[in-house]
Amino acid sequence: MSSAAAAHPTPRRRWSSRPAVVAVGWLIAHLVPVAWVLSAGTSTGDIRYYFRGLTGIEPGAMDEYPEVGTWPARLVERVSTLGGQRADTGTEDAFVVGFISLSVLFSALFTWYLWRSGKGKDSWPAWFWILFAGLSGPIFLTRLDIFPGLLVAGFAALLLAGTRWSRLATILLAAATMMKLWPGVLGAALVGGIRRASTWVRVCWFFGSLAVLCLVVVVVGGVDRLVSPLTYQGDRGLQVESIAATPWILASTLAGGDGGTPWSISYAASKSYEIAGPGIDFTLTVMTLLTAATIVTAVVWAVARLWRDDWTPMRAVSFSVALIMLIIVTNKVFSPQYLAWVAPVVAVALLTSRRRVVTVIAVEILVSAVLTTLVYPVFYDWLIFNPPYLVAAVALLLRNVAVVVLAATCVWWAFTPDGRRESPVQGDAGHVAG
Repeated sequence: MSSAAAAHPTPRRRWSSRPAVVAVGWLIAHLVPVAWVLSAGTSTGDIRYYFRGLTGIEPGAMDEYPEVGTWPARLVERVSTLGGQRADTGTEDAFVVGFISLSVLFSALFTWYLWRSGKGKDSWPAWFWILFAGLSGPIFLTRLDIFPGLLVAGFAALLLAGTRWSRLATILLAAATMMKLWPGVLGAALVGGIRRASTWVRVCWFFGSLAVLCLVVVVVGGVDRLVSPLTYQGDRGLQVESIAATPWILASTLAGGDGGTPWSISYAASKSYEIAGPGIDFTLTVMTLLTAATIVTAVVWAVARLWRDDWTPMRAVSFSVALIMLIIVTNKVFSPQYLAWVAPVVAVALLTSRRRVVTVIAVEILVSAVLTTLVYPVFYDWLIFNPPYLVAAVALLLRNVAVVVLAATCVWWAFTPDGRRESPVQGDAGHVAG
């Protein structure tokens, strides 16, 4: 053995990084929500809605979803109705099992990637994802949001992998945008120095990929399927779980009793529960302005990178995380699965960044996931009651406070880069390869 090898022995693998330990942890974390769903039927309403929309049982269903976003569910529907079987209750149950299985499969592949990228020694990113899956409850495996979330994580991973992967990264971001719309704002993170060819290569590949996917959607579903998700979003009210709805939920709870409450909660045409009453219209106006401010922030960030020429992949990833959280907290809608938008990207960031703030963000996400499970499905029936029960309103308050703190931490990370730990390296003409 050489003296150099003796001076730097190969580090021993921690017990938590052993494949068997990680596999058992992953299995337990996913058995909990799967058992929850299959034993009680919890959170399967959306999956059954997907099935009824795709099979034509409920005409117009899923028109609010971008066409590309329906493809994972459409794949499951094709498999569950192989042989020309008639769409009946049995087939619908098979679709539910198939959809959950597809979500579990993608989660398994992502966990393997995180563990493998940690070289079997740094298992914290994999364990973070495993814990997130287990603490998020049944909602984690029963919504389409996990798929664009993982595509955005793939976008981040490829950016961090180096210049040769940057084009594929932009294609994944474009695909995620066509699945759920919101990732389109992250296109601002692709912008680097104005004089660098790599900047325009990334931007052109992103918009070119969007154009190709739009053409595919028009050919497959027509122009209406291209614009229906956009028109649908404009008609939505203030969802009960949103950050902005929290004061009104609390006010409704405290004003309840014999005298009643001026606020009411009902199932709206948006296929979600919304709150109506005094102050709601003003709140919606404020949230619209804040959402616009988020878009302006993205534009200003991109212009700053053009001018300052200080783009790095990690800076792009940190800004993407912050932007996702700003989209969530300024939105008039906040469904429980929205944390699946940000958790996969943070898991990827944990592989590369050594800044303590990223670990803090990961812990805050896990806390928010636990509180989200309390909001939905544990106390959800009490939250949409008129007036809401106090315990449900308090659970919502705690969750939304945790999410606002998480957003603030993400913004702090994005706008306080650590030059010592995230300094550029040679690759993109002097910048971190991207």
